Amino acid sequence: MTGVKIANRKIVVEAMIPAAVETVWQRTQEPDLHVLWDIRFNSIRYLDEKDTRGFHLMDYRTRIGFGMEVAGFGHYLQSIPLSLSSFEFDSRDWKSIITMGRGIWLYKPRENATYFKTVYDYQVRFGVMGRLVDYLIFRNFIRLATEWGFETLRLWCMGDESAVQRRRSRVRFLLFYCRRMCGVEPEKGAARSWLGTGNAAESSFSEAQDAVAPAGSARTT
Repeated sequence: MTGVKIANRKIVVEAMIPAAVETVWQRTQEPDLHVLWDIRFNSIRYLDEKDTRGFHLMDYRTRIGFGMEVAGFGHYLQSIPLSLSSFEFDSRDWKSIITMGRGIWLYKPRENATYFKTVYDYQVRFGVMGRLVDYLIFRNFIRLATEWGFETLRLWCMGDESAVQRRRSRVRFLLFYCRRMCGVEPEKGAARSWLGTGNAAESSFSEAQDAVAPAGSARTT
């Protein structure tokens, strides 16, 4: 992996969602609603514990089969209602390749829609082997899981109430993952993802050109 610019391999996902920013904010910020569309998680809940700024810590759980689950924690770094939230996450669970990371969610009202974008990055455990697995497999897997979730959210906000149940199917997701890894592009208007810097110039939506993430907002420490 010599010469790979890790800074240019952040996970970037975007969608133009045909709904008011208030609706998108609610469905992405409330844990009970967030978990409905985000296939990465089976449970998200606020803990009683708060950080020094008064934000509740969050507990994330993902079932991985055979009765096992992966646990992680997260908390906000900044929250500007209807505009931006930045967050930090970590996992002490040995079953998680991710140790810690940071990211940002951006919300930009547009005519009859909301431009919604995330940029995030993370560090991995298991040394060289973990970095190799992340580079070859996991980073694209979690990128496309995030894209799948954004598309589920977009369909739900369009009025497809069955999307949240239909798209919880991991078989459907794996078929989508295989198609995308074979080079099949998203349909017109669908959510999109890539590995990059997170700069607005990378976006496929012209409406996104002023939706610029603050410098370093998704940089790991």
